[in-house]
Amino acid sequence: MKTRFNFPTRILFGQGVLDDVAEELLLLGAKRPLVVTDQGLMNTELPERLINILRVAGLETAVFSRIEPNPTDAHIDAGAKAFSEHKADIIIGLGGGSPLDAAKAIQIRIHHHLPMEEYDDLADGDAKILAALPPMVAIPTTAGTGSEVSRSAVITVAAADRKVVLFSPRLMPAVAVCDPELTYGLPTRITAETGMDVLSHNIEAYLASGYHPMADGIAVRAIRMAAVHLPKAVENGKNQTARQEMLMASTMGAVAFQKGLGVVHSLAHPLSSVAGLSHGLANAIMLPHAVRFNGKSIPGRVALVANAMGGRDTTVDGAAKALTDLVKKIGLPTKLSEVGVEQKQIPTLVKKAMEDGCHASNARECNPDDMEALFKAAM
Repeated sequence: MKTRFNFPTRILFGQGVLDDVAEELLLLGAKRPLVVTDQGLMNTELPERLINILRVAGLETAVFSRIEPNPTDAHIDAGAKAFSEHKADIIIGLGGGSPLDAAKAIQIRIHHHLPMEEYDDLADGDAKILAALPPMVAIPTTAGTGSEVSRSAVITVAAADRKVVLFSPRLMPAVAVCDPELTYGLPTRITAETGMDVLSHNIEAYLASGYHPMADGIAVRAIRMAAVHLPKAVENGKNQTARQEMLMASTMGAVAFQKGLGVVHSLAHPLSSVAGLSHGLANAIMLPHAVRFNGKSIPGRVALVANAMGGRDTTVDGAAKALTDLVKKIGLPTKLSEVGVEQKQIPTLVKKAMEDGCHASNARECNPDDMEALFKAAM
């Protein structure tokens, strides 16, 4: 199955759509693409396959692969230099959330030269993203962040010692090329962690404050999809239906969280920058506790989450237990102490969680005591 639609990004979806990427670049007028990816992918055949597709179409392609998990502003500066040296006219983000987010930040850096933290959404940094950005084509290789259709990117800024959220409608890729086949070879652990990122995005979007029925509807459908298909994708990475549905649920999540996210992401971001956890794993551990926390203010919405996950117990505790059971089922740890987080790190984690802007749209207002209690509950 191959399909194309706009929502609002132009989306190519289905097995084999990678073969159509050159046509899309030519339609955008591109001649010299820069592929932004990571070293892990460079150890696979995928980058060379992509380069060959582009070469056949006459596109002169360079590759920048110095992106690491939780990319920093130093990676972004190096990527912008590679873009200029190649005289590139378009960026292709290839990989999981880190390369796709890095590609977006490189878009900004080409013509914007303030310190990266000044473009932080928390400080209304979008108002400073004014100059034209080179176009971007996003090719996700994980079902996780949904960055291929989102208008944001998360980057660690070394000087500020925290993650910043870069936000602007200009950051939405021109084209998303979503080929489930690219996710077939993902290791079980990465499938599980990125899959919990999918579920976290959709649950947080649905529970977020504000009025956005369109986002709510998309989120609830994607919660159902992820609850059913994530365990299947973990069990058998070549299950075509499971991989397809998880990739679509990932894309849907990034559409849905235009409404906003919540406390889970404010807790998870410092767990990555301070304690080194992957974003998906941090979300997986914190999500049940945050759902229980929010359930005190919006029990009806939490009950609907439990229902969408197929749970018989649609109480707040039932929803939290269903999430913990799912995390265990897919083989992930459920406690911070199991992954090396120490009690002495909690004050730093709390401070950085409060500085993170995601909890501003949480259904229930958060204070430092709440953040501390949530971290301790997850220990």
